Amino acid sequence: MVCDLLDIKWAFLFDGITVIMLMVVTGVSSLVHLYSTEYLNGDPHIARFMSYLSLFTAFMLILVSADNLVVMFFGWEGIGLASFLLISF
Repeated sequence: MVCDLLDIKWAFLFDGITVIMLMVVTGVSSLVHLYSTEYLNGDPHIARFMSYLSLFTAFMLILVSADNLVVMFFGWEGIGLASFLLISF
């Protein structure tokens, strides 16, 4: 028995505002990555921190390019998770 009651699409929207926000997020994230690389130079756990930072950036890109509320919620919760990991670092 198949229930067609709930049909959720995983979709992204790329219009003018989204492209501008993607450029802003990518630019700021690149600067933060560059600063973090120099600041944490010599830290033995830099790989873990950079992976958390990259995860945060990925979820931010998902959030700003989401086409519906389900995808936007996934990006929002992912940002919360990545923020928790970064703060606990």
